[in-house]
Amino acid sequence: MKKILSSMILAALCAGSAHAADLQRLLPASAGDQVPQRLQPLGLAKSATASLDRTPSAMSWAIDPAQALEARPTTFTAESREYWIDASAAELRAGVNLATSAPGALVRLSPREGNAATLDASTLTFRAKGRTWTSAEAVHGAADQDALRAAGMQAPEGTVVLKLDAALGEGTVELVAAQASGDYLVHVFEPASPVVMSLAAERDAVVAGDSLRVRARVEGATLDRLEGLLTAPNGASQPAVFTRDADGSFVASVTPDAARAGGHGLWEVHAFGNTNGAKGSVQRDARTAFAVAVASARLDGDVEVVSTASRKAGGVTVRVGIEAADASRYQLAGVLYGTAADGSLKPASVAHAAKWIDAGRGTIDLAFDAGSIAGGIRAPFEVRDLRLVNQADMSLIERRERAVAVR
Repeated sequence: MKKILSSMILAALCAGSAHAADLQRLLPASAGDQVPQRLQPLGLAKSATASLDRTPSAMSWAIDPAQALEARPTTFTAESREYWIDASAAELRAGVNLATSAPGALVRLSPREGNAATLDASTLTFRAKGRTWTSAEAVHGAADQDALRAAGMQAPEGTVVLKLDAALGEGTVELVAAQASGDYLVHVFEPASPVVMSLAAERDAVVAGDSLRVRARVEGATLDRLEGLLTAPNGASQPAVFTRDADGSFVASVTPDAARAGGHGLWEVHAFGNTNGAKGSVQRDARTAFAVAVASARLDGDVEVVSTASRKAGGVTVRVGIEAADASRYQLAGVLYGTAADGSLKPASVAHAAKWIDAGRGTIDLAFDAGSIAGGIRAPFEVRDLRLVNQADMSLIERRERAVAVR
């Protein structure tokens, strides 16, 4: 009899414990989630941990359930009507061909590092439509480095910008700078051009050591070829090899060098190539950027639902397990979706929490306070857009589109 009573008491205690803290696992990762497969040392970001505050912090606030949220971040798409070419003094004195596809191109000449020469826009000449044009005939307007800086632009000493007159039309315009000295970077921007190259990465962030696909397309023409470079925040670069896809676009799979990852700054992909269209061949350059994170920590998959609004007035608290390779201050952020009157899941609250976690295993409580949950929203709940960030460099280490089901 005593054994039976003891068993009943133990069962009751266990049931009460499970009621207060439901142990479960994260939901399976979605195809677009960023999930580190292995831990890595902090590397370049290691030095930033010494100055981090170790005081835990947490906050939450209500959001409008009627406001639709994106399931995953929309990546930036760069659109280019421009290109850059290098030109030596000898080339500029002989004449540099500028391919244009629309009237009214803007041409910027910037001296390369070490070149202290200054070009006088009035001394430039142009060859187009079978004849030579003076600067007064071919240039609609010009601005030197002082005017550019006054307008808020960063312009090296000796920079000059020209707006070509519409009378030059489109096609090849030969720029001649008889007084050129030293090397220049020539930038051609065609605001009215129908030839537009777009460049976008498939994600806005990636874990160091993982590959990322970058795609380029052209409207108004066909890409003949495309080359590229992947550049780290410290200026180190590696090739980005583009190949033609079945739909005519060009795709590169880039893998950022893990040894250069960590720390602040974005990585950049620069793509450049020639196009063929009804108005001839023109060059296009485009750049896009993304973040690279060092996976110094990751979600270990364990979750405890500590409390829910349906059981107590304290709101919804989810305790998430963290596995860390290096000590740092880590941050969790997530969106709580709840059940609306029509039975659909609606966004109700956002919560952020941060704390210091030593190397090994720890937890972070993501608390959606009762007052932060939008009115009329009830259980069952689901935590979505769960993000793990290392505050040493504010890098996004892990992201889950759907993370925790709260019944």
